[in-house]
Amino acid sequence: MDNKPIRQQEHGLWTSVLTGFVLAIVKGIAGYMAMNKALIGDALYTASAATSTLAERLLRRSRKYGRRVSSPAEHRPTEGMGASFAQMIITVFLLLGGLEIAIAAVRDLMAHVEPEPKPFAIVLVFLAMAVNEAVFRYRYRYRSKQRSNQLEEMVDTHRYSLYCSIIVLAGMLGTIAALELNEDRLYYVQPVSALIVAVILWRQGYRLARQAIYGRLLQTMEQQDASDYMETVQRVRGVIAVERLHAQEHDRGVHIELVLAVNPNITVLAAAEIGEYARNLLLHRFDHVSQVQVHTVPYTGGYPYKSNHDWATQSDRSSGDGMLH
Repeated sequence: MDNKPIRQQEHGLWTSVLTGFVLAIVKGIAGYMAMNKALIGDALYTASAATSTLAERLLRRSRKYGRRVSSPAEHRPTEGMGASFAQMIITVFLLLGGLEIAIAAVRDLMAHVEPEPKPFAIVLVFLAMAVNEAVFRYRYRYRSKQRSNQLEEMVDTHRYSLYCSIIVLAGMLGTIAALELNEDRLYYVQPVSALIVAVILWRQGYRLARQAIYGRLLQTMEQQDASDYMETVQRVRGVIAVERLHAQEHDRGVHIELVLAVNPNITVLAAAEIGEYARNLLLHRFDHVSQVQVHTVPYTGGYPYKSNHDWATQSDRSSGDGMLH
């Protein structure tokens, strides 16, 4: 199996995360030096987007290992908890930061403050937009084939990041136009741009809070589903142990891969019948399960073992079919 597309997607994800944090730091420093509240808000949004991408990656990885219910050592609940905690922290920063920026912008509007244009900040914003767009295109090229909510959220996050940068540029250019045209009313463009950026920050904060809560609920539901799959399969006659149960979400439903340990003294045909029965049972009992792959292997745990059915009679009847090895 060629893992090159997966590696490219991972590379694009980590490039996006690292680039986002670097751009957030650069924008934050430039916004502080230029006393531009809208640019500081843009930096906060960029940092939140990078944090959200990283948190989603950790949540997916946590759910991936959590589905392997037969291997408790592979469970990584700390990653899911850490991702949700990071999302909640950045949500608090977004809401409080947006509130502080909005209050400061209203204060500037009431006091008729005349902002000073900083050409270096304009150049940095243009460069940041170019870098952000290039990284997004690189990542989108390897994710465009996946029709999922994650792709839609990635596009939505990038779109509003672009909106933030455009609004910041509009405020800066409005300040320059106010000086060149000697038009006092254009000085209001920059505080208004800060207010709009604050609204975008609140929107992003709400989205992250919803994702954090929904992610925890989804993880709990998946763990419960995995337990239900395991309990159902263990009741199948002839199954001595479930060596592996791996459930994975797809657009058309849940795909399950099963490895069942059966009596090593039964025939291959009898083992296949056990696997087919377990497969049909999962498909009929769980409507959201669309595909089940079952592999049967001889039980090697040693005797005596506890079996819920004796297949010796079938072994005698089908002795000509060959034994399971």
